[in-house]
Amino acid sequence: MSYLARTEMAKEGFKDIYKKYLAYYEASELSCGIILAKCKILSGQMLETVKKELEKKNPHIAAQYIYDGNKQICVMLLDDQMLSDTHFHALVVKDYLLERNLLTGGIVVASFPESAASAVQLLIDMVKELTMSREIGEIKIYHHLQRKGGDAAKILVVDQDETVHEFLRIYLQRKGYHVEVASDGLAGVRLFQETAPDVVITELTLPGLNGYQLMETINHHGSSQIIVLTHKRLEEDVSKSFALGAADYITKPFSPIELEARVKRLISANKL
Repeated sequence: MSYLARTEMAKEGFKDIYKKYLAYYEASELSCGIILAKCKILSGQMLETVKKELEKKNPHIAAQYIYDGNKQICVMLLDDQMLSDTHFHALVVKDYLLERNLLTGGIVVASFPESAASAVQLLIDMVKELTMSREIGEIKIYHHLQRKGGDAAKILVVDQDETVHEFLRIYLQRKGYHVEVASDGLAGVRLFQETAPDVVITELTLPGLNGYQLMETINHHGSSQIIVLTHKRLEEDVSKSFALGAADYITKPFSPIELEARVKRLISANKL
């Protein structure tokens, strides 16, 4: 990109500068990874230093850096980067900013046009999500899968195996869903009541309340779609799960691609 400086200080907000960059990406038919980070006040020289040092860590990625002093937000636009690559780069950015005590809040990651059709709306939503972030260094993936009302589709994963629920949390977040996880049935019920998820993915074997009891609670108090994801393979477990309202039944080991396809199908069907 030659017609704009590689770093810019936005004195009156970065929306106009951002729109100019996005117009370039749209005209060039390039994808654009977007990272927003809540930072301490940066001078122009500090921003240039941040850019140079991060470019050393990822020399193959061309990026534009914008800093809004009013909102104290640093925006990084990465040329030709999809969401998964942008998420990886955000981990590098997070470590760099934390090491230099520059980060004051969270980080929000997206990719245009992968995450949203409207670049301006995407920016507005990302700033809003960044403002809601409370934990320094927390990385949030912009949720592009929308429900009817415009919010990201919500998924609750209930599984006592931390490896499983952390894998699903990251995988499904990268697909654009808002994901909550619980390690036992009681926490699953609490999160279900607090978040009213579109889809609940639950193991049958859980401490506290088991998966059957969780499904009974969901059917009594809500209308979420339920996917059973379990090691149990007996016919009686399958039958009992469907009798309690499960919409789908998947046994472990599982394909995350297939699981996400079934989640998408249930959410789409729920819109009709």
